[in-house]
Amino acid sequence: MNWHSITSSAVRSWRIKYDLEVSAGRLGERQFYSQRSMQVKRSAPSAPMYLWSLDGWDVELYYQETVTRKGKSVTTYHNRLTVVVVLDAYKKYPIGYAIGKQENAELIKEAMRNAVNHTAELFGQRYRSNQIQSDHYALKTMFPTYAVVGDKITPAKVGNAKAKPIERYFRHLNDTYCHLMPNWSGFGITSDKNRQPNSDALNRMKRGFPDEAGCREQIRRIIEVERKQKRAEFVAGWSKTAEDRRLPLPQQQYLLTFGAETGYKNALEGSGLNIRLLGSKRTYDCFDINFRRYSHIRWNVKYDPDNLDTVLAVNDDGSLQFLLESKYIQPMALADRQPGDAEQLARIEYFNRQQLEPEVKAIVCGAEQKVIEMFDRHPMLGNTLTKALIADSSGQHKDQRNAKRLAAPDETIDDQGVQETQPAKEQKRKRSTFDLY
Repeated sequence: MNWHSITSSAVRSWRIKYDLEVSAGRLGERQFYSQRSMQVKRSAPSAPMYLWSLDGWDVELYYQETVTRKGKSVTTYHNRLTVVVVLDAYKKYPIGYAIGKQENAELIKEAMRNAVNHTAELFGQRYRSNQIQSDHYALKTMFPTYAVVGDKITPAKVGNAKAKPIERYFRHLNDTYCHLMPNWSGFGITSDKNRQPNSDALNRMKRGFPDEAGCREQIRRIIEVERKQKRAEFVAGWSKTAEDRRLPLPQQQYLLTFGAETGYKNALEGSGLNIRLLGSKRTYDCFDINFRRYSHIRWNVKYDPDNLDTVLAVNDDGSLQFLLESKYIQPMALADRQPGDAEQLARIEYFNRQQLEPEVKAIVCGAEQKVIEMFDRHPMLGNTLTKALIADSSGQHKDQRNAKRLAAPDETIDDQGVQETQPAKEQKRKRSTFDLY
Protein backbone atom coordinates (compact mmCIF):
# COMPACT_ATOMS: atom_id res chain seq x y z
CA MET A 1 0.00 0.00 0.00
CA ASN A 2 3.11 2.19 -0.28
CA TRP A 3 3.09 2.93 3.43
CA HIS A 4 6.30 3.73 5.30
CA SER A 5 7.77 0.89 7.35
CA ILE A 6 7.60 1.26 11.11
CA THR A 7 10.41 0.50 13.50
CA SER A 8 10.54 -2.27 16.05
CA SER A 9 10.33 0.33 18.84
CA ALA A 10 7.00 1.48 17.42
CA VAL A 11 5.74 -2.09 17.40
CA ARG A 12 6.91 -2.43 21.01
CA SER A 13 5.06 0.74 22.02
CA TRP A 14 1.78 -0.44 20.51
CA ARG A 15 2.25 -3.93 21.94
CA ILE A 16 2.63 -2.45 25.41
CA LYS A 17 -0.34 -0.13 24.89
CA TYR A 18 -2.59 -3.00 23.80
CA ASP A 19 -0.96 -5.71 25.87
CA LEU A 20 -4.29 -6.96 27.31
CA GLU A 21 -5.83 -7.43 23.88
CA VAL A 22 -2.68 -8.82 22.26
CA SER A 23 -1.94 -11.30 25.05
CA ALA A 24 -5.15 -13.27 24.36
CA GLY A 25 -3.73 -14.36 21.01
CA ARG A 26 -0.07 -14.30 22.01
CA LEU A 27 -0.41 -16.43 25.15
CA GLY A 28 -3.46 -18.55 24.38
CA GLU A 29 -6.71 -18.91 26.29
CA ARG A 30 -5.38 -20.77 29.31
CA GLN A 31 -2.43 -18.46 29.84
CA PHE A 32 -4.65 -15.44 29.33
CA TYR A 33 -7.06 -16.50 32.09
CA SER A 34 -4.13 -17.55 34.28
CA GLN A 35 -2.09 -14.33 33.90
CA ARG A 36 -4.42 -11.54 32.79
CA SER A 37 -7.92 -12.22 34.09
CA MET A 38 -8.95 -11.41 37.65
CA GLN A 39 -8.25 -14.25 40.05
CA VAL A 40 -10.31 -15.48 42.98
CA LYS A 41 -8.37 -15.66 46.21
CA ARG A 42 -9.52 -18.32 48.65
CA SER A 43 -8.61 -19.33 52.17
CA ALA A 44 -7.77 -22.89 53.21
CA PRO A 45 -10.48 -24.95 54.95
CA SER A 46 -10.84 -24.32 58.68
CA ALA A 47 -11.27 -27.99 59.63
CA PRO A 48 -10.68 -31.53 58.32
CA MET A 49 -13.14 -33.20 55.93
CA TYR A 50 -14.41 -29.89 54.50
CA LEU A 51 -12.66 -30.17 51.13
CA TRP A 52 -10.92 -33.02 49.31
CA SER A 53 -8.94 -32.22 46.17
CA LEU A 54 -7.82 -35.12 43.98
CA ASP A 55 -5.74 -35.56 40.86
CA GLY A 56 -3.27 -37.88 39.17
CA TRP A 57 0.49 -37.26 39.07
CA ASP A 58 3.13 -38.87 36.89
CA VAL A 59 5.75 -39.19 39.61
CA GLU A 60 9.16 -37.80 38.62
CA LEU A 61 10.94 -41.05 39.47
CA TYR A 62 12.34 -43.45 36.85
CA TYR A 63 12.25 -47.22 37.16
CA GLN A 64 13.65 -49.97 34.96
CA GLU A 65 11.56 -52.63 33.28
CA THR A 66 12.62 -55.65 31.23
CA VAL A 67 10.33 -56.86 28.45
CA THR A 68 10.91 -60.04 26.40
CA ARG A 69 9.60 -60.05 22.84
CA LYS A 70 10.29 -62.74 20.26
CA GLY A 71 12.92 -64.25 22.53
CA LYS A 72 14.81 -60.97 22.96
CA SER A 73 14.89 -59.09 26.27
CA VAL A 74 15.06 -55.31 26.30
CA THR A 75 15.40 -53.21 29.46
CA THR A 76 14.11 -49.65 29.51
CA TYR A 77 14.95 -47.07 32.17
CA HIS A 78 12.62 -44.17 31.39
CA ASN A 79 9.43 -45.65 32.91
CA ARG A 80 7.39 -43.69 35.45
CA LEU A 81 4.44 -44.58 37.68
CA THR A 82 1.27 -42.60 38.32
CA VAL A 83 -0.17 -41.89 41.74
CA VAL A 84 -3.70 -40.56 42.34
CA VAL A 85 -3.72 -38.56 45.57
CA VAL A 86 -6.78 -37.47 47.54
CA LEU A 87 -5.66 -34.39 49.47
CA ASP A 88 -7.56 -32.96 52.42
CA ALA A 89 -6.94 -29.25 51.92
CA TYR A 90 -6.79 -28.73 55.69
CA LYS A 91 -3.05 -28.91 56.53
CA LYS A 92 -2.50 -30.48 53.07
CA TYR A 93 -2.94 -34.01 54.43
CA PRO A 94 -2.80 -36.90 51.88
CA ILE A 95 -5.82 -38.78 53.14
CA GLY A 96 -5.94 -41.26 50.24
CA TYR A 97 -3.76 -42.51 47.40
CA ALA A 98 -3.37 -45.31 44.86
CA ILE A 99 -0.37 -46.19 42.67
CA GLY A 100 -0.60 -47.55 39.12
CA LYS A 101 0.96 -47.41 35.68
CA GLN A 102 -1.53 -44.87 34.36
CA GLU A 103 -4.44 -42.81 35.58
CA ASN A 104 -7.85 -44.36 34.97
CA ALA A 105 -11.23 -44.66 36.65
CA GLU A 106 -10.23 -47.79 38.59
CA LEU A 107 -7.13 -46.11 40.02
CA ILE A 108 -9.17 -43.06 41.08
CA LYS A 109 -11.74 -45.33 42.72
CA GLU A 110 -8.99 -47.19 44.58
CA ALA A 111 -7.63 -43.86 45.88
CA MET A 112 -11.11 -42.89 47.09
CA ARG A 113 -11.46 -46.25 48.80
CA ASN A 114 -8.11 -45.75 50.53
CA ALA A 115 -9.26 -42.30 51.65
CA VAL A 116 -12.50 -43.41 53.32
CA ASN A 117 -10.73 -46.33 55.00
CA HIS A 118 -8.06 -43.98 56.31
CA THR A 119 -10.75 -41.81 57.92
CA ALA A 120 -11.70 -44.87 59.97
CA GLU A 121 -8.08 -45.18 61.12
CA LEU A 122 -8.02 -41.51 62.11
CA PHE A 123 -11.49 -40.95 63.57
CA GLY A 124 -12.80 -44.41 64.51
CA GLN A 125 -15.26 -44.83 61.65
CA ARG A 126 -15.58 -44.01 57.95
CA TYR A 127 -16.63 -40.50 57.04
CA ARG A 128 -17.59 -38.70 53.84
CA SER A 129 -16.11 -35.40 52.75
CA ASN A 130 -18.29 -32.29 52.61
CA GLN A 131 -16.89 -31.33 49.21
CA ILE A 132 -14.87 -33.04 46.49
CA GLN A 133 -12.87 -31.11 43.93
CA SER A 134 -11.66 -32.99 40.87
CA ASP A 135 -10.73 -32.36 37.28
CA HIS A 136 -12.92 -33.47 34.39
CA TYR A 137 -11.07 -36.71 33.71
CA ALA A 138 -13.55 -39.66 33.59
CA LEU A 139 -16.05 -37.40 35.34
CA LYS A 140 -19.16 -39.18 34.04
CA THR A 141 -17.80 -42.55 35.12
CA MET A 142 -16.61 -41.35 38.51
CA PHE A 143 -19.55 -39.08 39.39
CA PRO A 144 -21.56 -41.82 41.21
CA THR A 145 -18.51 -42.61 43.35
CA TYR A 146 -17.86 -38.94 44.04
CA ALA A 147 -21.52 -38.53 45.03
CA VAL A 148 -21.17 -41.29 47.63
CA VAL A 149 -17.88 -40.09 49.10
CA GLY A 150 -18.64 -36.36 48.97
CA ASP A 151 -21.70 -34.33 49.83
CA LYS A 152 -20.99 -31.83 47.02
CA ILE A 153 -18.91 -32.20 43.84
CA THR A 154 -17.23 -29.12 42.37
CA PRO A 155 -15.02 -29.92 39.35
CA ALA A 156 -12.35 -27.31 38.66
CA LYS A 157 -12.53 -25.38 35.41
CA VAL A 158 -10.61 -27.06 32.59
CA GLY A 159 -7.07 -25.70 32.42
CA ASN A 160 -7.32 -23.79 35.70
CA ALA A 161 -4.60 -25.51 37.72
CA LYS A 162 -4.48 -22.65 40.23
CA ALA A 163 -7.93 -23.60 41.52
CA LYS A 164 -6.65 -27.00 42.69
CA PRO A 165 -4.46 -27.02 45.82
CA ILE A 166 -3.28 -30.49 44.93
CA GLU A 167 -1.29 -29.15 41.96
CA ARG A 168 0.94 -27.16 44.32
CA TYR A 169 1.13 -30.17 46.61
CA PHE A 170 2.63 -32.28 43.83
CA ARG A 171 5.31 -29.62 43.37
CA HIS A 172 6.01 -29.83 47.10
CA LEU A 173 6.46 -33.63 46.90
CA ASN A 174 8.76 -33.30 43.91
CA ASP A 175 10.94 -30.64 45.56
CA THR A 176 11.02 -32.19 49.02
CA TYR A 177 11.42 -35.90 48.28
CA CYS A 178 11.86 -36.88 44.63
CA HIS A 179 14.58 -34.30 43.97
CA LEU A 180 16.89 -36.07 46.41
CA MET A 181 16.61 -39.53 44.86
CA PRO A 182 19.08 -40.93 42.31
CA ASN A 183 16.28 -41.89 39.89
CA TRP A 184 14.76 -38.39 39.84
CA SER A 185 13.56 -37.48 36.34
CA GLY A 186 13.35 -33.69 36.72
CA PHE A 187 10.62 -31.05 36.77
CA GLY A 188 8.56 -32.25 33.84
CA ILE A 189 9.52 -32.81 30.24
CA THR A 190 8.46 -29.35 28.99
CA SER A 191 10.30 -27.22 31.54
CA ASP A 192 13.67 -25.51 31.18
CA LYS A 193 16.42 -28.02 30.39
CA ASN A 194 18.70 -26.23 32.85
CA ARG A 195 16.39 -27.40 35.63
CA GLN A 196 16.67 -31.06 34.65
CA PRO A 197 19.13 -33.63 36.03
CA ASN A 198 22.35 -34.32 34.14
CA SER A 199 21.48 -36.83 31.41
CA ASP A 200 25.05 -38.16 31.36
CA ALA A 201 24.88 -38.91 35.07
CA LEU A 202 21.47 -40.59 34.65
CA ASN A 203 22.88 -42.85 31.93
CA ARG A 204 25.73 -43.91 34.20
CA MET A 205 23.38 -44.64 37.11
CA LYS A 206 20.43 -46.14 35.21
CA ARG A 207 21.30 -49.75 36.04
CA GLY A 208 20.85 -48.86 39.68
CA PHE A 209 17.31 -47.62 39.14
CA PRO A 210 14.71 -49.59 41.12
CA ASP A 211 12.27 -51.92 39.41
CA GLU A 212 8.53 -51.27 39.46
CA ALA A 213 8.05 -52.76 42.94
CA GLY A 214 10.92 -50.68 44.29
CA CYS A 215 9.53 -47.49 42.75
CA ARG A 216 6.12 -48.22 44.23
CA GLU A 217 7.78 -48.56 47.62
CA GLN A 218 9.52 -45.19 47.13
CA ILE A 219 6.17 -43.50 46.47
CA ARG A 220 4.46 -45.29 49.34
CA ARG A 221 7.20 -44.16 51.75
CA ILE A 222 6.84 -40.56 50.58
CA ILE A 223 3.08 -40.55 51.29
CA GLU A 224 3.51 -42.31 54.64
CA VAL A 225 6.19 -39.82 55.74
CA GLU A 226 3.81 -36.99 54.83
CA ARG A 227 1.04 -38.60 56.85
CA LYS A 228 3.27 -39.21 59.83
CA GLN A 229 4.47 -35.61 59.94
CA LYS A 230 0.99 -34.10 59.69
CA ARG A 231 -1.24 -36.68 61.38
CA ALA A 232 -1.23 -35.30 64.94
CA GLU A 233 -2.11 -31.78 63.82
CA PHE A 234 -4.72 -33.08 61.37
CA VAL A 235 -6.47 -35.27 63.97
CA ALA A 236 -6.40 -32.44 66.50
CA GLY A 237 -8.29 -30.33 63.98
CA TRP A 238 -11.19 -32.80 64.07
CA SER A 239 -12.53 -30.94 67.11
CA LYS A 240 -13.05 -27.92 64.82
CA THR A 241 -15.27 -29.88 62.45
CA ALA A 242 -18.90 -29.01 63.16
CA GLU A 243 -21.14 -31.86 64.25
CA ASP A 244 -23.48 -31.38 61.31
CA ARG A 245 -20.43 -31.53 59.00
CA ARG A 246 -19.37 -34.95 60.24
CA LEU A 247 -20.91 -37.22 57.61
CA PRO A 248 -20.60 -40.95 58.40
CA LEU A 249 -20.33 -43.41 55.52
CA PRO A 250 -22.49 -46.49 56.37
CA GLN A 251 -20.95 -49.93 55.89
CA GLN A 252 -23.72 -50.92 53.48
CA GLN A 253 -23.06 -47.94 51.22
CA TYR A 254 -19.32 -48.51 51.41
CA LEU A 255 -19.62 -52.14 50.27
CA LEU A 256 -22.07 -51.20 47.52
CA THR A 257 -19.63 -48.61 46.14
CA PHE A 258 -16.21 -50.12 46.79
CA GLY A 259 -16.88 -53.80 47.51
CA ALA A 260 -15.24 -56.52 45.43
CA GLU A 261 -17.47 -59.21 43.91
CA THR A 262 -17.12 -62.98 44.04
CA GLY A 263 -18.14 -63.43 40.40
CA TYR A 264 -20.90 -65.94 41.15
CA LYS A 265 -24.26 -65.98 42.93
CA ASN A 266 -25.42 -67.63 46.14
CA ALA A 267 -28.83 -68.67 47.46
CA LEU A 268 -29.96 -68.68 51.09
CA GLU A 269 -29.77 -72.09 52.77
CA GLY A 270 -30.75 -73.21 56.24
CA SER A 271 -27.23 -72.61 57.47
CA GLY A 272 -27.11 -69.16 55.87
CA LEU A 273 -25.36 -67.82 52.79
CA ASN A 274 -22.37 -70.06 52.11
CA ILE A 275 -19.72 -68.15 50.15
CA ARG A 276 -16.16 -68.89 49.06
CA LEU A 277 -14.05 -65.78 49.70
CA LEU A 278 -10.32 -65.51 49.05
CA GLY A 279 -9.98 -69.28 48.79
CA SER A 280 -11.88 -70.26 51.95
CA LYS A 281 -15.52 -71.09 52.65
CA ARG A 282 -17.38 -68.68 54.91
CA THR A 283 -21.01 -68.49 56.06
CA TYR A 284 -23.00 -65.29 56.53
CA ASP A 285 -26.49 -64.57 57.83
CA CYS A 286 -28.78 -61.66 58.63
CA PHE A 287 -31.05 -60.89 61.59
CA ASP A 288 -33.50 -59.10 59.31
CA ILE A 289 -36.70 -61.14 58.91
CA ASN A 290 -37.23 -59.80 55.39
CA PHE A 291 -34.03 -61.49 54.22
CA ARG A 292 -35.65 -64.88 54.82
CA ARG A 293 -38.59 -63.95 52.60
CA TYR A 294 -36.30 -64.05 49.54
CA SER A 295 -34.93 -67.58 49.68
CA HIS A 296 -35.75 -67.91 45.97
CA ILE A 297 -33.25 -65.19 44.98
CA ARG A 298 -29.64 -65.85 44.05
CA TRP A 299 -27.59 -63.02 45.54
CA ASN A 300 -24.58 -61.13 44.26
CA VAL A 301 -22.13 -60.71 47.13
CA LYS A 302 -19.94 -57.63 47.66
CA TYR A 303 -17.15 -57.75 50.23
CA ASP A 304 -14.14 -55.85 51.55
CA PRO A 305 -10.95 -57.96 51.15
CA ASP A 306 -9.47 -56.22 54.21
CA ASN A 307 -12.46 -56.97 56.45
CA LEU A 308 -14.57 -60.10 55.93
CA ASP A 309 -16.74 -59.61 59.03
CA THR A 310 -19.62 -58.29 56.92
CA VAL A 311 -20.71 -58.64 53.29
CA LEU A 312 -23.51 -57.13 51.24
CA ALA A 313 -26.06 -59.31 49.41
CA VAL A 314 -27.58 -57.54 46.39
CA ASN A 315 -30.09 -58.79 43.83
CA ASP A 316 -29.56 -58.28 40.09
CA ASP A 317 -31.30 -54.91 39.77
CA GLY A 318 -30.08 -53.57 43.12
CA SER A 319 -33.59 -53.13 44.52
CA LEU A 320 -32.86 -55.51 47.42
CA GLN A 321 -29.82 -55.10 49.66
CA PHE A 322 -29.04 -56.85 52.93
CA LEU A 323 -25.98 -56.44 55.12
CA LEU A 324 -24.89 -59.88 56.35
CA GLU A 325 -22.57 -60.69 59.20
CA SER A 326 -20.18 -63.58 59.52
CA LYS A 327 -21.78 -66.62 61.15
CA TYR A 328 -20.68 -67.21 64.72
CA ILE A 329 -19.26 -70.73 65.12
CA GLN A 330 -20.54 -72.55 68.19
CA PRO A 331 -18.58 -75.51 69.64
CA MET A 332 -20.33 -78.88 69.61
CA ALA A 333 -18.97 -79.93 72.96
CA LEU A 334 -19.97 -78.05 76.09
CA ALA A 335 -16.44 -78.54 77.37
CA ASP A 336 -15.16 -76.38 74.48
CA ARG A 337 -17.37 -73.42 75.28
CA GLN A 338 -15.71 -70.02 75.55
CA PRO A 339 -16.94 -66.70 76.97
CA GLY A 340 -19.42 -65.18 74.55
CA ASP A 341 -20.72 -68.49 73.15
CA ALA A 342 -23.83 -68.47 75.37
CA GLU A 343 -24.66 -64.88 74.43
CA GLN A 344 -24.45 -65.64 70.71
CA LEU A 345 -26.60 -68.74 71.12
CA ALA A 346 -29.20 -66.76 73.07
CA ARG A 347 -29.18 -64.13 70.32
CA ILE A 348 -30.25 -66.69 67.71
CA GLU A 349 -32.80 -68.21 70.08
CA TYR A 350 -34.30 -64.79 70.74
CA PHE A 351 -34.52 -64.03 67.02
CA ASN A 352 -36.29 -67.33 66.26
CA ARG A 353 -38.66 -67.37 69.25
CA GLN A 354 -39.38 -63.70 69.79
CA GLN A 355 -39.18 -62.23 66.28
CA LEU A 356 -39.37 -64.79 63.47
CA GLU A 357 -42.01 -67.18 64.85
CA PRO A 358 -44.45 -64.47 66.08
CA GLU A 359 -44.20 -62.77 62.68
CA VAL A 360 -44.99 -65.99 60.80
CA LYS A 361 -47.79 -66.95 63.21
CA ALA A 362 -49.39 -63.52 62.93
CA ILE A 363 -49.54 -63.73 59.13
CA VAL A 364 -50.78 -67.35 59.12
CA CYS A 365 -53.48 -66.62 61.72
CA GLY A 366 -54.56 -63.56 59.76
CA ALA A 367 -54.92 -65.65 56.60
CA GLU A 368 -56.79 -68.36 58.51
CA GLN A 369 -59.25 -65.82 59.90
CA LYS A 370 -59.97 -64.53 56.39
CA VAL A 371 -60.69 -68.08 55.20
CA ILE A 372 -63.04 -68.71 58.13
CA GLU A 373 -64.91 -65.49 57.40
CA MET A 374 -65.22 -66.47 53.73
CA PHE A 375 -66.74 -69.87 54.59
CA ASP A 376 -69.09 -68.21 57.06
CA ARG A 377 -70.34 -65.87 54.33
CA HIS A 378 -70.57 -68.63 51.70
CA PRO A 379 -71.80 -71.83 53.43
CA MET A 380 -72.07 -73.68 50.11
CA LEU A 381 -68.25 -73.88 50.19
CA GLY A 382 -68.28 -75.58 53.54
CA ASN A 383 -69.15 -79.17 52.55
CA THR A 384 -66.39 -81.70 52.81
CA LEU A 385 -66.74 -82.88 49.20
CA THR A 386 -65.90 -79.36 47.99
CA LYS A 387 -63.08 -78.43 50.33
CA ALA A 388 -61.40 -81.83 50.66
CA LEU A 389 -60.55 -84.52 48.10
CA ILE A 390 -61.31 -87.47 50.41
CA ALA A 391 -62.03 -90.68 48.50
CA ASP A 392 -64.55 -93.32 49.59
CA SER A 393 -63.76 -96.98 50.34
CA SER A 394 -63.74 -97.68 46.62
CA GLY A 395 -61.16 -94.98 46.05
CA GLN A 396 -63.68 -92.72 44.33
CA HIS A 397 -64.30 -89.04 44.91
CA LYS A 398 -66.11 -87.95 41.76
CA ASP A 399 -68.92 -90.50 42.24
CA GLN A 400 -69.83 -89.03 45.63
CA ARG A 401 -69.54 -85.49 44.27
CA ASN A 402 -71.70 -86.29 41.24
CA ALA A 403 -74.28 -88.14 43.38
CA LYS A 404 -74.80 -84.99 45.40
CA ARG A 405 -75.03 -82.85 42.27
CA LEU A 406 -77.46 -85.23 40.43
CA ALA A 407 -79.69 -85.95 43.40
CA ALA A 408 -83.49 -85.50 42.92
CA PRO A 409 -84.82 -82.00 43.60
CA ASP A 410 -86.93 -83.20 46.51
CA GLU A 411 -84.29 -85.51 47.89
CA THR A 412 -80.63 -84.60 48.25
CA ILE A 413 -77.70 -85.99 50.13
CA ASP A 414 -76.21 -83.77 52.83
CA ASP A 415 -72.52 -83.52 53.68
CA GLN A 416 -72.70 -86.60 55.89
CA GLY A 417 -74.47 -88.78 53.26
CA VAL A 418 -77.95 -88.43 54.87
CA GLN A 419 -80.98 -87.95 52.61
CA GLU A 420 -82.76 -84.60 52.95
CA THR A 421 -86.39 -83.95 52.05
CA GLN A 422 -87.39 -80.93 49.97
CA PRO A 423 -88.83 -78.95 52.96
CA ALA A 424 -85.64 -79.52 54.92
CA LYS A 425 -83.61 -78.46 51.92
CA GLU A 426 -85.68 -75.27 51.45
CA GLN A 427 -85.35 -74.43 55.12
CA LYS A 428 -81.57 -74.88 54.97
CA ARG A 429 -81.37 -72.84 51.76
CA LYS A 430 -83.31 -69.95 53.31
CA ARG A 431 -81.14 -70.06 56.43
CA SER A 432 -78.01 -70.00 54.32
CA THR A 433 -79.32 -67.11 52.25
CA PHE A 434 -80.17 -65.20 55.38
CA ASP A 435 -76.75 -65.88 56.84
CA LEU A 436 -75.20 -64.72 53.60
CA TYR A 437 -76.69 -61.25 54.04
